[in-house]
Amino acid sequence: MDSFVDTVLSLVKQGEGWAIPIAFIVAFGESLCFLSIVWPGWAILTGLAILLAASGVGWPILIGAIIAAGLGGVAGYSLSYWVGYRFKDSIGNVWPFTTHPTLIPRGEAFFDEHGLWSVFLGHFVGPVRAVIPVVAGMFQMPQIPFQIANVSSAFIWAVWVILGPVLFVNNQDAIFAFMRDHELLVALTMFALAFANGAALPMLFVPVLGLFVFVGGVHLYAGGSFWPIFIAGAAGAFAADLFFHRAGAQANGDFSDAWYVNDHGRGVADARSLVQQDGVLGVVTSKLYGMRRALYPIAAGAEGMAIAPFAIASAIAAVIWSGVLLLPGLAIRALVG
Repeated sequence: MDSFVDTVLSLVKQGEGWAIPIAFIVAFGESLCFLSIVWPGWAILTGLAILLAASGVGWPILIGAIIAAGLGGVAGYSLSYWVGYRFKDSIGNVWPFTTHPTLIPRGEAFFDEHGLWSVFLGHFVGPVRAVIPVVAGMFQMPQIPFQIANVSSAFIWAVWVILGPVLFVNNQDAIFAFMRDHELLVALTMFALAFANGAALPMLFVPVLGLFVFVGGVHLYAGGSFWPIFIAGAAGAFAADLFFHRAGAQANGDFSDAWYVNDHGRGVADARSLVQQDGVLGVVTSKLYGMRRALYPIAAGAEGMAIAPFAIASAIAAVIWSGVLLLPGLAIRALVG
């Protein structure tokens, strides 16, 4: 797979004009149900963006690559939707679903929990990217909302994965200097990202989590201090837990109109069962639940869990969470330092 990535990127080194068709093909494969699970699309597009930045490519090529990647993502998802719609009764009998039988059930659970947002998030979420459009087709999601979510998400993803690295490479010295000179601002950013990640909103979870790891990693790579951003991240996660515990306690069991939960709060019921089962220990282990972790503090408040033991467990969990997410940045700094 590494050899394949190198071969693709070598084409771009030979001529910048290859960037546009390659961006389309790679994004198409990244979004197609039969290839997405094994296709190294994100790695290729990131490498492509870094090559374009290093070569000083002009805006016409760069914008063309972004548009091509967005169109490729839209086409891949649209074809995957048609596959699910057309072969919904037999889709489990073809690869990759025969060798990965849990893909369809996981995709269905994700789709059922997040609805339309699952299509929007699908371009960003690796484990279910391959099946979300297939499941949308199987459930016969109307074309207009599907395509609105598909097109908007595909182009946001294309900008993120191509323009982001280009801007970073072209301005890294200025960015590094700014982060070293304004550590308080970086710490406040980390606090805000950690707090936002505590909301039970799927449209926030993946981007915010990615930004937390990225900003922290860049700050550490630039020579910034570890402790301010570590403490800020832990404080943000802890503050979010306390806030949403209180929100859960004040909701009186009705989350249908709560702004901080998705799907009218239907996921809170399952989270309340987890609280009854795991108790205070679950406050710590819930940080491993992915997008569902934000529901645990809400459910704990709804179940009347006492604030003192909840706060102690939350503080422990927040420290572990912040430290683990900053480990990649520390490892990179150790390797290059």
